[in-house]
Amino acid sequence: MDIKLLTTRTCHCSNIEQELRDLALRYERCYVEEHPELVARFNVRHCPVLIIDETRIIPVDGLTEGQIRTLIDQG
Repeated sequence: MDIKLLTTRTCHCSNIEQELRDLALRYERCYVEEHPELVARFNVRHCPVLIIDETRIIPVDGLTEGQIRTLIDQG
């Protein structure tokens, strides 16, 4: 599974990253400032979001570890 965490340089998403690590999920952090093509391609309006296998977008701001796992597993 290819997971990208799309965020901004000013986003406070350290708890999302900790939850991904606790779930033993490997991910790549991508900043919107450096990857405007991802923002355009997936029509991202708010961050942070997870991009799963280049096909699914999951808004993750404020989600718990269990909620993230459920959403990823639904794919």
